[in-house]
Amino acid sequence: PLGVVAIITAGNFPVAVPAWKIIPALLTGNTIVWKPSEDSPATSYAMAKLMEEAGLPAGVLNLVFGGGAKAAGEYLIDMIDEGLVDKFAFTGSTAVGRKIGEVAGRNLQHPTLELGGKNPLIVMRDADIENAVAGALWASFGTGGQRCTSAGNIIVDAPIYAEFKKEFVKAAKAVKIGDPNKHDDVLYGPFINERFFNNWLKHYDWAKKDGAKLLYGKGRITKDNKPKGFVGDPEAAFYGWPTIWEKVTTDFKQFQTEIFGPTINLVKVNGIAEAMEAANAVDYGLSSAIYTNNREWAFIFKDNIQAGMSSINNSTTGAEAHMPFGGVKGSGNGTRESGIWVIDNYTYWHGINDDVSGKLQLAQMDTEYIEAKDEVDINNMF
Repeated sequence: PLGVVAIITAGNFPVAVPAWKIIPALLTGNTIVWKPSEDSPATSYAMAKLMEEAGLPAGVLNLVFGGGAKAAGEYLIDMIDEGLVDKFAFTGSTAVGRKIGEVAGRNLQHPTLELGGKNPLIVMRDADIENAVAGALWASFGTGGQRCTSAGNIIVDAPIYAEFKKEFVKAAKAVKIGDPNKHDDVLYGPFINERFFNNWLKHYDWAKKDGAKLLYGKGRITKDNKPKGFVGDPEAAFYGWPTIWEKVTTDFKQFQTEIFGPTINLVKVNGIAEAMEAANAVDYGLSSAIYTNNREWAFIFKDNIQAGMSSINNSTTGAEAHMPFGGVKGSGNGTRESGIWVIDNYTYWHGINDDVSGKLQLAQMDTEYIEAKDEVDINNMF
């Protein structure tokens, strides 16, 4: 074990993300100071309470509530310099991740950083359109687009762009939205809170300024402004329209920025080379996907995409539990969560030489040679 592990988690997955940090850290013998997101305090408390009632000894998992900047989160980072924290595990923004990496680096620590994403989903000209639309719809609007692995840009090959756009917009118009606790089969529910909603709403101004074309979406869902598929009371929470843009180029702010809500950009390209160029034209590198039945294109994608996780003929969202989870570029620092790789994040390698010969052995110097009793004729061995 490393010792004391500091953990800061985001509010969009208040149980799953903390669990895949806390459980391996505990299993490998560490103690934990966990600051959950201020957006999900009740869920975090319930999770910690369940672990306490299950028999976790007092003082092993320590729950600390508070904000980030100039509050509990920042003070927890300061504890690295004070020698009170031996390992830091963080899920959140790239900006905060860089700060944690800087402080940890000068203390020769290797933090676990799971940061933002602007995930590309490529649809090539030979793709199964129906399957690609289903995957793109889930990647764009599932969980309200509030996943770090949600799609940010759908990059569509020119020969099928018109057909894909038609079917994708049609599917978006049929999306069922509402409170999942009260209504079955909704694709997504409300924003986590008003702050998340307001941050999402800003991208409408970005799009207007840069010249993107709105295909579908009208901002906040209200009693007098709601899509056909909305069910329930729109005033009970902050709901956003599924929003689709086109005429978006790689220099647009909405192409480059993680928006974290039910919004997607359609980007037209011509061929696999242009598709790869657009897919890699962001500072992030978390998740990615391609829809194609051409294995050469699939392998070009696999070999050249700048991402920590990739899917072929599947969505960008979701992660297999047995596979490594994490990103490159602005999405992470090379550490991996999930699968067997997570154990390396909360332990260190320790090489042991236990010699029972009773005499000094000089590593890489003392050698023993076995001599053949009879000369061997290698020409007649076979």
